[in-house]
Amino acid sequence: MGKSIAISQDLENIITNIAEVARILWKLGWAESNAGNISVNVTEHIPEDIKELNKFPSKEIDKSYPGLSGFSFFITGAGTRMRDLAKEPSGNACILRLAEKSNRYHILWGGRSDLSVEPTSEIHSHLSIHRFLLQKKAPQKVIIHAHPEELIALTHVHEYKQESKLNRLLRSMNPAVKIIIQKGVGLVPYRVPGSDELAQATVKAIEKHDVVLWEKHGCLAIGTDVLEAFDRVDILNKAARIFFMCKNAGLDPEGLSAAQLDKVERLSWSKK
Repeated sequence: MGKSIAISQDLENIITNIAEVARILWKLGWAESNAGNISVNVTEHIPEDIKELNKFPSKEIDKSYPGLSGFSFFITGAGTRMRDLAKEPSGNACILRLAEKSNRYHILWGGRSDLSVEPTSEIHSHLSIHRFLLQKKAPQKVIIHAHPEELIALTHVHEYKQESKLNRLLRSMNPAVKIIIQKGVGLVPYRVPGSDELAQATVKAIEKHDVVLWEKHGCLAIGTDVLEAFDRVDILNKAARIFFMCKNAGLDPEGLSAAQLDKVERLSWSKK
């Protein structure tokens, strides 16, 4: 590993939780090969004044991110596997800081040698969403992108390419969706993975939702911590799995009625 900052205990705990979620994602089959990525805004855990910052490895991005200069992010590496991240976070992720010119970053931690780990190819989506969250002073600091099969399968079904029908189905299959995913799920029509077009469409969807499905690709969720973001994906995919279990058995699932969902919603709000 090249030049690297020291990691505080609080940041070490965050990285430990990321590694655990990475392990679960791989075991569930939601992060095949090098699929899936995670990022966390860790700025509060990084010293503001880093000596000899120019000696840390740096690289340009093909787009500027005004408003992110000086902010630091833990982000999984391009081409890395979640199962490897679970065992060795420092070799499969990095902590980067956006430079004063926000089209360049310094790698403060991570990798086995200088620049051996570069950020995920979905960096545009991650940085665009983090910038949006900071602008809105939102509490969420974590972004998870994974490939949960049943949720992806739903986006291959024409009927559920409408957000309203998709949300109605997911809520009716699992009352926890109504309670935990109160903003519902956004749906982004297919865009090339890693593209700025996908990033901008996702930011637009995140304005109204905490979870977004990328058509025929995957799922992205935000949260205040990595466990909350993971739980949102887990709850949604269980709803989709229940639907397909019924279909595979040759049955048409009844689902919760509108009246039943209304009672669930009133109960969840009363306990806030």
